[in-house]
Amino acid sequence: MYWRINCTEHLVLNVRADPTQEQSKDVKEATNSNSQPTAARPKDNNGARLGRQRSITYSAGVGLNAGRRMAVPQTVDKKSTTDPTVVVRWAGTADGRLVAGITCQGIYLWTLRPFVQLSSLVYKSTEEFGSPVDLVWKHEEDEGPMARYADYSDAQSGAVVATLFVVLSRGYVFEIAVYKRDNPVLEYEFSKQHFHVRGAGEGKGIPALGLAQKRTYRLPGSSSVMCAATTIGGYRQQQEDDAESGSSALVATQSHVHRLAWTGTLVSSVDIKHIYDNPLAHIRQALCIAGFSDAATEIEVYLFSDGVIRTLTRKHRHGEDSSTLSPPPPEIRTLGAADSTHRCTVMAYTPASRLVAVGTTTGDVLLYSAAADKSEIARVGRIAFTHERGAQVSAIAWTPDGLALACGYTSGHVCVFSALGYELNITRLSATQSPRDTHRNNEDGGGGVGMAVVLPVPATLVWMRGSTRLCVFSDCLSAMDGGTVLRHQQADVLPFARAASSTVACDGNTKRVCLFSDDKVFLNLCEFDQADQNQNQNQNQLQLQPELQWHVAHIPPEYIASNWPIRYVAADDDGRAIAVAGTHGVAWYSCDTQRWRMLRNQQQEEAITCVGGLLWYHNYLVVACINRECGDLAQLLFFARNRQLDMTSDMQTVVLEHPAATISCHNSNLLVLCRNNMLYQYAIFDDVDFIQVAFRRQIDLSASGAPVVEPPRVQSLQWVPSALFDTRPAFLVHQGTTLMVVEELPFDEAGAGAGAGAGAGGTKDAAAVLLRTAVVSDQVEMTITSGVNFGNMHSTVWWFGASRLHACLISLEDFMDGGTGPLVSSPAQNQTQGNPLGRQQQQQQQRVAIRVRPEFFPIAVSADKGMAIGIDQEDWGAFDDHTVAGLSRLPVRAKLYLHNILDHMLTLAANASAATDELEADEDGGDEEESATAAADQDALLYAACFEHLEFFAHAMEILLHEVLVREMDQQHRQQRSPATPGTPDTAATATTSGGRTLPRVIALLRNFSSFYEIVVHCARKTEAAFWPHLFASVGGPELFFRQCLATGRLETATQCLLILQTLEPSSVNESNILALLSRAVGAQNKPVCLEIIRFLGMAAASDRPLKQLLERLHHR
Repeated sequence: MYWRINCTEHLVLNVRADPTQEQSKDVKEATNSNSQPTAARPKDNNGARLGRQRSITYSAGVGLNAGRRMAVPQTVDKKSTTDPTVVVRWAGTADGRLVAGITCQGIYLWTLRPFVQLSSLVYKSTEEFGSPVDLVWKHEEDEGPMARYADYSDAQSGAVVATLFVVLSRGYVFEIAVYKRDNPVLEYEFSKQHFHVRGAGEGKGIPALGLAQKRTYRLPGSSSVMCAATTIGGYRQQQEDDAESGSSALVATQSHVHRLAWTGTLVSSVDIKHIYDNPLAHIRQALCIAGFSDAATEIEVYLFSDGVIRTLTRKHRHGEDSSTLSPPPPEIRTLGAADSTHRCTVMAYTPASRLVAVGTTTGDVLLYSAAADKSEIARVGRIAFTHERGAQVSAIAWTPDGLALACGYTSGHVCVFSALGYELNITRLSATQSPRDTHRNNEDGGGGVGMAVVLPVPATLVWMRGSTRLCVFSDCLSAMDGGTVLRHQQADVLPFARAASSTVACDGNTKRVCLFSDDKVFLNLCEFDQADQNQNQNQNQLQLQPELQWHVAHIPPEYIASNWPIRYVAADDDGRAIAVAGTHGVAWYSCDTQRWRMLRNQQQEEAITCVGGLLWYHNYLVVACINRECGDLAQLLFFARNRQLDMTSDMQTVVLEHPAATISCHNSNLLVLCRNNMLYQYAIFDDVDFIQVAFRRQIDLSASGAPVVEPPRVQSLQWVPSALFDTRPAFLVHQGTTLMVVEELPFDEAGAGAGAGAGAGGTKDAAAVLLRTAVVSDQVEMTITSGVNFGNMHSTVWWFGASRLHACLISLEDFMDGGTGPLVSSPAQNQTQGNPLGRQQQQQQQRVAIRVRPEFFPIAVSADKGMAIGIDQEDWGAFDDHTVAGLSRLPVRAKLYLHNILDHMLTLAANASAATDELEADEDGGDEEESATAAADQDALLYAACFEHLEFFAHAMEILLHEVLVREMDQQHRQQRSPATPGTPDTAATATTSGGRTLPRVIALLRNFSSFYEIVVHCARKTEAAFWPHLFASVGGPELFFRQCLATGRLETATQCLLILQTLEPSSVNESNILALLSRAVGAQNKPVCLEIIRFLGMAAASDRPLKQLLERLHHR
């Protein structure tokens, strides 16, 4: 869901060893002294003064501008950690606002938007504490919905806005505070009045932040420090008074792993010998995953220098007797082992999808799931890198929403994959020349032996706020003088466009392609050209009309400058309006008038913060937000499209008890999932001039026991189409990479649990409602629900994952029964004795898996056109820094799925018919099975008839006929090559027996449509001649088919059958048929058909003597 646009931006890294802005004096007092004047020291959040440490140079920072190809890198002759200008480690904050880097003598802080160096701490001497080795930011726990929307400009002067640990080589840990300063870092000053437009995120200026050393800790022992890590939570509340299970940091030395609380308390120490018994290996990287299976379980993941990964599971005790019970011993497992060709190099974890990505020396990325319902970390996938052999994974970074994974390789490539490994795009970086390289090039005349080939190797990847820009910090290496030399370091920014459906899964976003970037929104109406389909190599793909361009809407600077980044984007059902919401306020764009509408004034804009999403309902924009003017009250606001965007007193509002996590609307049902795990349903009644919202029900999603639904991790919430929705609702919850069905149990099935909550009148108590949860799939990246009726199929649920697009058809019968039958049914549950096509097997029939090409990523489904729409990466290619990849080149493709669904339905009906013939049943049972099979064929016919009006319907039917024909012929060939062994079941024969019944069913289906003859002939002309006997045996033979074409007046189609007749029928038969066709063409005065017949006879005369004689007779006439 992330696609590359525009060219790469090169940023300026100006790392100085002796900053000149502000020089500090030596502080001779001991560590943690309070020698600094009280009035000048900043305060932390608790009001404590931050003390200045010894031998530190404080810098107010240097303002640097971001631009394209403006890098002025530092020249370094060799890769040495003693060079004060070489950044040995980078680390970005979880929200993508700040990035910090450490050198051998200092700590530097940058803001990513705009890219400006804010502050630095330079140590005059590192002999006592050692040189900085690693740094780690404190992972802020989920303190509320407003935490990630707060701006640094809102902080008070001296307040601590972030904290990081810097570990030093001699066993010391510095706690560094990022605090708010009074004086700004950079201000615009002009000699006279000057008007300028600020870009996205530049409206509030550069944040005035500084660095201050708060505390110094000494680790036990004297071993050298290797790395550090912080606890990444699982969105669950943890006990504040429990230091062991709260937020903490891991510091790994050569001999031990120490756990430090952010308050400075040493929680625990573990000998590395207990984790890994290789004395020559040290820990290179560590992860700490909190809330694995419950709030008291943590998993520590360690990557050793020899490529082995070991996991350590800790379980902490909670409760009244936790002080008297010792915690259970940790469990240690090997996650990945090293061999001669496969070693682990780097790893990263995302709490949104609960996935651990591990890079290797072969270029592969291994995916492991740390889901809460699993007892241990399990491998779920592998991502292969095929663009260059020998490349190793050097850096990995997840997007904050866990939907995409960026990987850097030693070959200079940066690839972005979806959460389950679908390659979205690839970029190869180009290095900027250092002054040393430029000087050598000038001496050598632009080439020669002295010219160094510089290769940028990504070292750290950081996603900026909004996940539309990826910052790549690279080490530029060159191979010369018999070794690898670090020439310089550089920073690049890769711009991306995100799919709007990744923010809000509303109907408008899932019907068409809608993308957005930093300051633009792109809408594609997805009108496809049938004329170009035959020129396409892949006959399943339809190409966008060349004359149709993207509709680009530039977000007004007055909104995006102060409210960057864009967090939610929603298009309406008709594609006529697009709404966006940033950090504050809301705005929407009319595609008809090409104008934006924003709130009346800045006060209203800053008053509301969209939390949970926004969507369109008919002519109203529904916004889930927090209103500051009402005391941070959670609300639903309804803005009319035909009115000004104004928060007036007469507008419709709904007050929520807790902030919303996600919202969705289906028909007139508005669903709101709040952060307290409560689901609210509202009914909407609207008209041209008014709208009314009525509360229907609330459901506690944690009522069934352990909370399986975590609202911050929910990507989409949709309803399961059902006639019983008002009495027994069911919902589709897409959480991480798992799609589950949450269904309310009926009163009679709930048993004693529901009966206990019944009152005197026999009604259920709302608190006693029991829920049933069933996992539909654990490899899901996108979910779409379509409520369009097609024949006997009421609606369709789509999900994409593992290179397959799955469709679950909900029939009218399932709709009346609750709608969840096809979603939760499994093949094991569908085996019914004596009933090959029973009700459960019919439900299994309604789940279709459609394989998608690796270059095609679907992001929308146009149900009324029978196609899945997405981005095709085959023509997108790999871009370097000099390539401008605009959206005009972004290829939008559509994949027809109608033939896949019909093939699946007819094949299962054929299998059921074959099983019925072999079943020894009574006469009544056979009649029942025959009627059930006929009903399945009738469902396929009704489904196909709904798409007959489309211009590419005949093309889809050709694909259906071709795929079934090729599959059956392949099955026959496999059966002939590998005969069955006596005494063993012949699986090939069984497949052929059942599969051989599918082609006649397809022919029977196609006979119901007027384009039947054209479909068969076009399919035959595009198929090998060896398949023709099997094909025309299902239609009664080629001569009968030809005669039927003549009888119905299809002269052009009959002309195309001449080659088939010549191949399959004797010459005597062909002569009479040609004369009959020629007579009909002359009588109809169809000159093109007559010329085509003569041309065919001229070609066939060389090999067919009777046809040659016929041609001579015609010439004599």
